[in-house]
Amino acid sequence: MYQLLIVEDEKWEREGLKDFLDWESLGIKVSGCACNGVEGKKMAEELNPHIIITDIKMPLMDGIQMAREIRAFLPDAKIIILTGYDEFEYAKQTFDFHAFAYLLKPIRRKDLEQVINNVLNDLDHEESIIKEINALKSEWTEYASKNRDYLLIDFLKQKTELTHIYELPLMRWLDTFKNKLVAILSLYPGKYEGNPVTCTPRDVTKLLNTILGTRGIAVSCSELQEDIVMCIDAPPDIRELEAVLLQMMDEIKKRFGTDCIAGVGEIVNGLESMPRSYTQAREAISFRFIANYHDVLFYGSIKDVERNNWDLTGQLIEKADSLSSKIVHCIQKGDMNQSTRLVDDFLAMLRENLSGAKILFNRFIMNIINGLNTILANSTEEDGVYVSLWDPEKQGVDYTMLDSLSQTRNYLTGFLSRIAVNMEKDCHEDNIARTVLKIIEEKYPEELNLKRVSKEINLYPYYIGSIFKEYTGKSFNEYLNYYRIDKAKEMLHYKNMKVSDLAESVGIPNASYFCCLFKKRFGISPGEYGELVNRRPKGV
Repeated sequence: MYQLLIVEDEKWEREGLKDFLDWESLGIKVSGCACNGVEGKKMAEELNPHIIITDIKMPLMDGIQMAREIRAFLPDAKIIILTGYDEFEYAKQTFDFHAFAYLLKPIRRKDLEQVINNVLNDLDHEESIIKEINALKSEWTEYASKNRDYLLIDFLKQKTELTHIYELPLMRWLDTFKNKLVAILSLYPGKYEGNPVTCTPRDVTKLLNTILGTRGIAVSCSELQEDIVMCIDAPPDIRELEAVLLQMMDEIKKRFGTDCIAGVGEIVNGLESMPRSYTQAREAISFRFIANYHDVLFYGSIKDVERNNWDLTGQLIEKADSLSSKIVHCIQKGDMNQSTRLVDDFLAMLRENLSGAKILFNRFIMNIINGLNTILANSTEEDGVYVSLWDPEKQGVDYTMLDSLSQTRNYLTGFLSRIAVNMEKDCHEDNIARTVLKIIEEKYPEELNLKRVSKEINLYPYYIGSIFKEYTGKSFNEYLNYYRIDKAKEMLHYKNMKVSDLAESVGIPNASYFCCLFKKRFGISPGEYGELVNRRPKGV
């Protein structure tokens, strides 16, 4: 029920207004009557009425001054001004806020009823809006409670403005932190007694929140995969902060058998600056491809190293180029042991020069790819392992594929080992093809086929045939016939032989077939070719 306050200095008018309408049937309760502006203001403070009906001329404080002061603490109250005809213009000129309505005395019932109905419509509409807003707030509170991790991550990624979520208890709590920073933990689940650990990022997050207590919060989201984001009230000393993070990682390892690498942003002051610390932490953790488990990568350290090492860049690039060239040479010789040692030297160089690691690694990989593609008979440009790591369009490495130093080392040595095996395989197959060519040269006059060759070199005929065709561009039989016909042509230069004898001497006993092959090869029959040779003057 809506509350009504009547302010009128004339008693009979005040009492008349109380009984002028059937207020209760309208859903209105007359909660108070005041005889002057001072009393009216005091009662308004106590009762918080929805509707105020007031006269203008009253002792101590007139209705206009009272309305002004009431409006300061009841801005939504519906104020109806009662005025005489001679006061109406005065009221409109001096009343510096919008009254809901002005009613001229004497008041007519239908006029007041109309104004009150309008007031009720406005109040009902406002109440429905308030209910809708409260319902939305309730839904938002429930959603925020269930999805606070996602909301926090969206804020850190600058997908959600702080103003939209600042009123959440989580954000107000974070704002109390003196030294705000963001750290990211990358998880590497291990094994216990050969069995994979079944803990999830959520399990680790729960443990971290227990450890952090009131000093921070850890969250994980499906889109972050194996990463956990921590917003921390950090100690100002970097060594103390590192000790805290190492202690957390030790506890995670002890509890779940899971290794971690941490990337840490810089300390920021205001809550609105935390996305910057998150971006820095994300940049720091992107260097995990040269980090050991339990390493803490500080963005500040990377930035400082980058600032201080510009003069070393040229020397480092030369060293990286030298190592990549030596590795290509080792792969060409089949020396994987030395190649692995050189990879270790390169990775050690990256760890000593953290800020330039990505530039050096990109150059290193590009040099190896170009070097191998140059020496390999069949370019490995379409090799899946190579393409999966290197983006030719961006001319850079996809570092999201390399989660730690050990994985980077395994990736490089595995890739180089496969290249070395392929090169050794190519060399072995070349030897097979050359062996078959030698057999053809020595035994072409005899009955010769892949089955006989396979018995001599102990390999399957189909395998021999595929290697031979890859090497020479011709099938075994095609090459053998070409070779025999070429030998027959040579014989015709120094021997005068019957076609049948010539065919048999080169291993083709069917003279008719021999003639067909010869004519196909040289455009004339063997007999015609022999006559041309015999007609040639001696010495020509």
